[in-house]
Amino acid sequence: MLDKVSVWQDSFGNDIELFLHASKPEAKNILLVARFHGDEPEGEFCLRELMKEFSVSNNQSPYNIYILPCLNPSGKKLFTRANGHEIDLNRNYPTSNFSAISVNPHTKEMSSGEPASEVETQIMMQIVGEYAFERILSIHSDLHLIDYDGPAKELASKFSLLCGYKLVDNIGYQTNGSFGTWAGIERKIPLITVETWHAQNEADMLKIWQELKTAVYDFCQISQKTL
Repeated sequence: MLDKVSVWQDSFGNDIELFLHASKPEAKNILLVARFHGDEPEGEFCLRELMKEFSVSNNQSPYNIYILPCLNPSGKKLFTRANGHEIDLNRNYPTSNFSAISVNPHTKEMSSGEPASEVETQIMMQIVGEYAFERILSIHSDLHLIDYDGPAKELASKFSLLCGYKLVDNIGYQTNGSFGTWAGIERKIPLITVETWHAQNEADMLKIWQELKTAVYDFCQISQKTL
């Protein structure tokens, strides 16, 4: 089963929701999160498909599985990479390599704001601090690969094998102030970043979910026999 456990609001009054597929009370916690960037709907689509399946099944995991399907609702409404303040949320974390300006393959330059200036970032930092996640899966789109931060190489290798996406050790450009740096490298939480290919329509997004499904269930340690 699936329960909504927390709801926050961003600076624009949009809800940011956290859901839980619970295991035993003493179980360790894991997190699945998507839509850091409002113009990347693929990850949210996949997590909502997973949530539908959890809602009608009794799949058992040794983990409490927390799901945050959309971190950037203001960017989602605008269909922009940044949030409504024109800040790249995946460069807004107070890391040792923080930079006020970020560069990415999609835009020449974008503001990173001040470290942890955005409500969305503060929410993520609160969640990570409160739930002490054993592992994290973050879903982005366009690059069609698997990346990882922190002690996650073995996890990422298996995920790559199961979904067929190429595994890389380095995404190929600077990610100063990223969630992966903050949570994976600096806090040593095993963190996998999935970069899907760019979907043109819902049929494409369904195809992406089918590509990732086995790997996502394995990440959650749910047996394929229960699918």
